[in-house]
Amino acid sequence: MTTAGLPYANATAFRTALKDRLAAIATTQSNYTTDELHRQFAYDRALARIFSSQDADRWVLKGAGALLARLVHARHSKDIDVYFTEQWAEATAAVASLRNLLARDLGDFFGFEITRVTPLQEEAKGSRVHVQARLGPKPFATFHIDVVVRTTMTGQPDLVNPLTPLVMDGLIRPQYRTFPVTDHLADKLCAIVAAYQASGRARVSTRIKDLVDIALIATTQRIDGSALRTAIVQNIADRGLEPPDSFVVPDPPVWKTGYPKVASDAPVAIPAYDEAVRVATELFTPILAGVSLGFWDPASTSWLSARSH
Repeated sequence: MTTAGLPYANATAFRTALKDRLAAIATTQSNYTTDELHRQFAYDRALARIFSSQDADRWVLKGAGALLARLVHARHSKDIDVYFTEQWAEATAAVASLRNLLARDLGDFFGFEITRVTPLQEEAKGSRVHVQARLGPKPFATFHIDVVVRTTMTGQPDLVNPLTPLVMDGLIRPQYRTFPVTDHLADKLCAIVAAYQASGRARVSTRIKDLVDIALIATTQRIDGSALRTAIVQNIADRGLEPPDSFVVPDPPVWKTGYPKVASDAPVAIPAYDEAVRVATELFTPILAGVSLGFWDPASTSWLSARSH
């Protein structure tokens, strides 16, 4: 036994057992491939070091990783996005905290080396942390963690289970603190309606993946209208955006052409483009118009009055 209680004498034995377990999951659950599970397990071991620590309440999982943890049939993520919640914190402080957390020994034979830190290129304030994960002395996965600071979050984080549906005796696997669904939606709406600078010229958004995620959330999650309005209003104000009157895709021909490929990355069927636009319009336009709403019903993809619940 190791000090953490894992019933494996060394990293080699653990790697062999892990490979067999991940292959078994991929065989029985069609929404996973072995390669995706392998990568997600590396994410899980990094996130376990964050969310099992005394500093867990200073961190929130964002982005596609948060959506995947909440909805196993979301599109798979090639990186991790985390929010360091300390007010007025600089990215350097967040990266220093992350570095200390990744160095923690959880008795799982994993180690993490930060190989490079670069500024985020988008409007978000933060850094991209490039990570090499090792299982024992051998490389296991390489990925990056986008660390953001001073991000708008109007709701309370939700607690969700780890990314990989794997239970092994003695393995420390805390729940994750994840970005609230309402703030997740507001963030994606703002990313779609915002204009961006490229070569000195304003460009409309090409973040088709955000429409895919919105469609997935809207067809699976019950949403409080008041909380969503608060999140949207605050996110728009904090980014200095002009509030749109309704939801409109910025470049319909381009988005309609590119949508199927992005949607195909999800392990389950996602609403087709026209349906996704309809659902997003039904979800956001009443909020943007200031209409009083109750709850969003994912089954009917419509707003219901509070009395309906």
